[in-house]
Amino acid sequence: MLYTRSQAIAAGSTDDDLRGLVRSGRHLRLARGVYADAVEAEGWEEKRYELRVRACALRSGFVMTHVSAAVLHGLPLVRADLTEVHMTQVRYGNRHRATRHVHSGFVGPEWLTTVDSIPATSIARTLADVAKTQSRLTAVIAADAALHRGLCSYEDITLALASITRHRGAPRARQSLALADRRSESPGESWTRVALTHPSLPSPNLQIDVYDERGQLVGSADGGYPDHGVLWEYDGVSKYEALLRPGQSTLDAVLAEKNRENRLIELGWSVVRVISSDLADPHVLRDRIRRAINRSGQAGWLAPRGSWTVTDRTSRRLTPAERLATADHARPTNSATLD
Repeated sequence: MLYTRSQAIAAGSTDDDLRGLVRSGRHLRLARGVYADAVEAEGWEEKRYELRVRACALRSGFVMTHVSAAVLHGLPLVRADLTEVHMTQVRYGNRHRATRHVHSGFVGPEWLTTVDSIPATSIARTLADVAKTQSRLTAVIAADAALHRGLCSYEDITLALASITRHRGAPRARQSLALADRRSESPGESWTRVALTHPSLPSPNLQIDVYDERGQLVGSADGGYPDHGVLWEYDGVSKYEALLRPGQSTLDAVLAEKNRENRLIELGWSVVRVISSDLADPHVLRDRIRRAINRSGQAGWLAPRGSWTVTDRTSRRLTPAERLATADHARPTNSATLD
């Protein structure tokens, strides 16, 4: 994807050729003496940023850190500040340039790794550094993804936080990463959970499997408040693609999802759909959820029929026998559940 000036010269190009390619927009100058075809930078902002990180790594040889290490590890960087490439070297004082931030300090070998031969901080240390310098939203979404993919553990993150305890931003990092949860299956789900983490709302359960009175699985929800009969689902474009079965169209998947929702409503559940535009104003989203929860306090409200369980989909789903045998994982919603 990247090439250097010396490589281009060796292949027969001249400096004038390179300047012409950059002026025409066909190629990009990512760092001094490092170029790439503009086609490689098309798409997501993270993709363009990754090329800049790789270009700087090619020239500097420093350890890539913070959001720069995160993009190399393939972690989502929702609403992250990607104006600078972050790297670390052992010397006194940080150095800022227009597009680079060279941090100073010592990073122990236990926190170092390589990504495509590029020196970088480990995933757990990267998450800690991201959490101390970026927003809570950015930090939680990245941490959720790393945990869900099995790239690191909660214990790894705890140790990494201990390693930055004297750093500026360490308290904020601890607060942000305390919200990390490996059960979130997408950035949209993580974003929804962060938006709903507020003193005015109870803590939501995640990955809720709902069963009818016969113990048959009706459907699963991204999250919700089962004690109040409320489920929420994040609807992203990729969701319906993921639900497609062989030979099934997107319309088929949408209709199947709608049928599943109707069955949940028939059991007495309130289902709140969340789309990306809802996340732009979390106050409005929280008001919708709050109204749905408040219905459970009204006279005559009945809990949904059937039962529900909270499932960690990073591990296998419980069998019906295991679910019924474990009270903590098979809580009835009312007296009409299975005996």
